[in-house]
Amino acid sequence: MANEDLVADYLGEAHDYLDQLNKVLLELAESGGDWPKDTVNGMFRSAHSLKGLSACFGFERTNAVTHQLETLLTLVRDGRRAPTPDVVRAMFDAIDLVQHLTAEVAAGGREVAPIELVVEQLERAATAPEAGRGAAPGGAPAAPAPAASADKAATAKAAAVAPAGGNDSNETVRVRMDRLDRMVNLTGELVVARSRFQLVARQLRSLHRLGELAVTVQDLGRRLDELEKLQLGKTGRANGIDELVEALQGHSARLMAAHGDLLGTGRLLRDLDEVAYDFDGVVGGIHEAVLQLRMVPLDSVFRRLQRVVRDTAELLHKAVDLEVVGGDTQIDKRVADELVNPLVHMLRNSVDHGLESPENRRAAGKSLRGKIRVDSYQRGSSVVIEVQDDGGGIDPERVLRKAVEIGLVTAEDAANMTPQAAQRLIFAPGFSTAKEVTEVSGRGMGMDIIAASIKKLRGSIELQSEVGVGTCFKIQLPPSMSILASLLLEVNGTMFALPLTEVREIVELSAAAVHKVQGRQMIVVRERPMPLVMLPQTYRFPAAIVGGNRTEAAAEGRPRHAIVFGFDGNEVALGVDRLVGKEDLVIKPLCAELAAVQGLAGMAIRGDGKVTLILDPSSFATFALARHQK
Repeated sequence: MANEDLVADYLGEAHDYLDQLNKVLLELAESGGDWPKDTVNGMFRSAHSLKGLSACFGFERTNAVTHQLETLLTLVRDGRRAPTPDVVRAMFDAIDLVQHLTAEVAAGGREVAPIELVVEQLERAATAPEAGRGAAPGGAPAAPAPAASADKAATAKAAAVAPAGGNDSNETVRVRMDRLDRMVNLTGELVVARSRFQLVARQLRSLHRLGELAVTVQDLGRRLDELEKLQLGKTGRANGIDELVEALQGHSARLMAAHGDLLGTGRLLRDLDEVAYDFDGVVGGIHEAVLQLRMVPLDSVFRRLQRVVRDTAELLHKAVDLEVVGGDTQIDKRVADELVNPLVHMLRNSVDHGLESPENRRAAGKSLRGKIRVDSYQRGSSVVIEVQDDGGGIDPERVLRKAVEIGLVTAEDAANMTPQAAQRLIFAPGFSTAKEVTEVSGRGMGMDIIAASIKKLRGSIELQSEVGVGTCFKIQLPPSMSILASLLLEVNGTMFALPLTEVREIVELSAAAVHKVQGRQMIVVRERPMPLVMLPQTYRFPAAIVGGNRTEAAAEGRPRHAIVFGFDGNEVALGVDRLVGKEDLVIKPLCAELAAVQGLAGMAIRGDGKVTLILDPSSFATFALARHQK
């Protein structure tokens, strides 16, 4: 087998060919009618290239499947086979199988999945009795379109799906992700070094003030000299002032001698400021450029979703239109790859649970075709993805009945829950309102997987749903996994960080704002009571990791601010002594001492060389609330 680098190159090219095949086939299948010859020929070239590539690398199973796919595409291109549903299905299954085979190569270097059924399916599609060209899905001949219109449609479709031609001056080169990761890590270290350099420059700049001190001492000496003369004029003796003046004059002389040296240092410091400014710009530019190397458009993820919606709708006998907006939004390749599975789960749930059956939609006065919209956009330093359907919405009463039935909440707690809090119970592990297990749902392994996956990406997910109108899931993600936009805060002289995307609100705290309820501290924010938790009461961190001077607020025994995070019904307020500000942190793995501590997402080394612990808001809230209730 080829070496690791060559296999990585193979997988990259195979992914591109498969992506193109899947995209074009989906567009053609959705278009209906005849398939433009040029477009099918483009698919043929992709299949042929993939076949040849897999043969060169010795991947025989991929080679066998793509060979049969190539044969079927040839027949469709030449008009000897119509693109019937069976033909389309055979092509989709072939593409899915090759994707699975390449995933096996990526994971372990060997193809092991059986291919016989798919190869047989492709052969049947290729050798079946001829059907009339342009046959409708049910087998009845389709009405021929006017020649001019047909030619126009074919030309338009070919232009839409065919690969772009011409010479592109922007040449590209493949780079393995592990090498990109190393570059990102090194630039992260460079960012830390920049912060350290800036700190040292500020400290050096303070030396210049010694010159000001020398001038001050000299002035004080002159004034004492005047005072000595006045004293002599009154009493005839100096009362020891002359000795003091003499001493001060000696100190002043030495300081002024040093002042000359400091004047030269001042010029050096001005040069240092210029160097620091240039260094800051260069480091920022390098860091931004390296991060951009890992950025990909979300369209690379969204293209896979079309198939998911199509296949799920077909399985459930529903008519669904999918609208995708904002595919050009950029996101880290690592985030994009990890985002595929939660979005697939979410869309399958939207088709299955969100959209009503055609009969129920007709009864509700809705269009028989359900609508799902996926929208992505940049908001501040975050990427937001919204998945919205026009289905029946999430009934909070039905959710609560099921939650009480399975023991997830008590009847008393259910009675006090807001509709929003009840709806969020769908994210609980094992929760499902499905009445029966199907290929699509009912196993209670959907929404909790989505929530866990989004959390792993250091993101958050919100839910808005109205019965009879529809449901919207809003996912908020950092654009990069290596840099975290953070809110720095101080507790007992120790610096901590919270992801900015998770901060819901910051409130000022007075002594009167904190209440004790059954021995527990509580505050009220916008008429919502929530527990006030403190880091020292929650954790006992090693002295080597944290520590510092107690702030005035800490000495008083009460926090000055409260940071609210969490969701409706499960919110927590974290008491802090001081808000330091916003900073982009380079995330590092936790050390061995802290790796098992619940509620921590990682750590960062700031410019002063000190460690800053990064809190994981959701797991911290769960952990802190459990401690708070004891």
